[in-house]
Amino acid sequence: MLKLMREKKKALSWVLWLVILAFVGFIFVQWGAGRLGGGGLDRDVAAVGRQTISGEEFQKNLARTLEMYGKQFKDGLSRQAINQLGIAEQVLQGMVTSRMVQGEAARLGLTVSDAELGEAIRRHPSFQRDGSFIGSEEYERLLAYNHVTVIDFEESLRQDLLADKLKALVAAGVALDLDKLREDYRKENDKAELEYIAFRAADVKEEPALADAELRAYYAGNRERFRGEEKRAGQALALTFADFKKQVAIKEQDLFAYYQQNKSLFRVPGKTRVSRIRVPYGDADREQVLQQLEATAAALTPETFAAKAREISKDDKAQEGGDWGYWGWQSFSAQEKSLIDSLRAGGISSPVDAGGAFALLYVSEKTEEQQESYDAVKPRIRTVLENDRLRELVGQRLAQARQRIGKEKGLQDAAAQLGAKVTDTGLLTRGQPIPGLDENGTLSQQLFAMAENDVSDPLEFPAGFAILRLTRVVKPQVEPFEAVRDKVAREAGVARKLEQLQGRARQVADALNRLADAKKTEEYLKKEALKLESASYQRGNSLAGMAGKPGLDDAVFALPESSFSAPLTLQDAVVVVRPKSRKLTGDADFAREREAYTRRRLGEAQDAAFGSFLLSRKERYPVRFNGELFEKVKDSALSRYR
Repeated sequence: MLKLMREKKKALSWVLWLVILAFVGFIFVQWGAGRLGGGGLDRDVAAVGRQTISGEEFQKNLARTLEMYGKQFKDGLSRQAINQLGIAEQVLQGMVTSRMVQGEAARLGLTVSDAELGEAIRRHPSFQRDGSFIGSEEYERLLAYNHVTVIDFEESLRQDLLADKLKALVAAGVALDLDKLREDYRKENDKAELEYIAFRAADVKEEPALADAELRAYYAGNRERFRGEEKRAGQALALTFADFKKQVAIKEQDLFAYYQQNKSLFRVPGKTRVSRIRVPYGDADREQVLQQLEATAAALTPETFAAKAREISKDDKAQEGGDWGYWGWQSFSAQEKSLIDSLRAGGISSPVDAGGAFALLYVSEKTEEQQESYDAVKPRIRTVLENDRLRELVGQRLAQARQRIGKEKGLQDAAAQLGAKVTDTGLLTRGQPIPGLDENGTLSQQLFAMAENDVSDPLEFPAGFAILRLTRVVKPQVEPFEAVRDKVAREAGVARKLEQLQGRARQVADALNRLADAKKTEEYLKKEALKLESASYQRGNSLAGMAGKPGLDDAVFALPESSFSAPLTLQDAVVVVRPKSRKLTGDADFAREREAYTRRRLGEAQDAAFGSFLLSRKERYPVRFNGELFEKVKDSALSRYR
């Protein structure tokens, strides 16, 4: 397939799509994969604001995407793999995001003319030969060969160009600082391969005895380490779901209708557990290996399969009795997977040629997909529908109250009209629970996204909905000694241990540097019960997962190769390091690659700015989702896969 269609590479980079998917993915959490979101979607799989996504369009995009994935899976794409990858959900999420981009482009008056579209086609890399456009007839033939209509391709390309225009407008002011760019270039490209020995504070079991004066001296010398978090206080006008539960009644007919429309949500997926014995062959011994495995298969039983796998199998799971679990066998060849499908639980296959090796397959467990009964799932459905109704009822009540609250006013008037009360949160750190109201800390997280005196829109939290007003911000301050005494004691204890370890580390480094060969080094390490480990190091990173300290980069990259360093003190360990090799970049390297590097980093910064822009506009594009039609289209598309 054409590179464009094979990769489905839109104008937005993977960095941006990760940001956007974090937003659009919420439709499958908030509405669920089967809920019918409102009327008017009988023939549409979703509505995004005022725009719709028809079932036909979704079906076409899903089929095209499955074809693309199918060509990438050399052994064939299975139904199970499609579901595990969430391909149908990804396709719909991408279409939702595309509608959002279209809506913003239309609002700003952005369009793509036929002339711009034609120029983009003529310049497209897929339609170039010897630096020139291949011509209209060849262009149409190439699309037809790849099962893509001219209309579909050109509409897709037009939307890509529209997204490009919108991104260019939104990210026009993005600029890069040259000094920061040069620093980032060094961080990405300066590398060292190291060997090191770590002397960890945690390995020193005896805790040092520290007098009060020593603790206070440590605190005085490291005050910035004991600076607390920013704190915020506010008011919360909250309506909880529990207070409205008696107002919600779910009828039996509603429960059954939901079950009928969403049966796919109540399927228990089948599972197959597979073990394998795999023996490679060459041209000279193919028949011999085949005969050997035929004889082995004839004698095998479920009880002896694992032992035989450990004895003769040559694949990655041989020492585990050939057990590939419930999902690992999906990487097997098409011939093997076909045979697995035909085996019953407890069945052992005859030898199958897996390309360069013969395999014996054992299905230890196999359960078919099952449909849960209505009676079994009715309590779960009742909970879902009750929660939906409660969210709708409580959200509407609080939304109406929000319209009567000005920025400078408190929340008391609105609370009085609702018969509710306003809670003063007190000073909170980010994510701190509000006792008796929000034990998860969701609301305090929201306070840190607000400006002082701002009043929020209704916010959902686990117990209900709330309107917040931020009343006070307290910047981080150094905590008093008595408030952080325990933390001071822990850190001072670690510092004392590291001081003790420095002498030991220095002795070891000196001894190793005097040794002449690898054999003597190995003998010394064994005698001293020390472990020489390897690590790759880049500027700004930790050293093998151990938190570093300022100056570590300079210390590592200044070390001479093939000799152990003086002790380097990290936050919780002392290390001696021996560089094996290193790559250092300079101004000449940066100058040579500056243009390409700047272009890449600028693109990433623009993508991030565009992603933030779209996230800020999400409230303009409420999503309604026809779960029943989604499942029908998905099931139809997957019917040709095993």
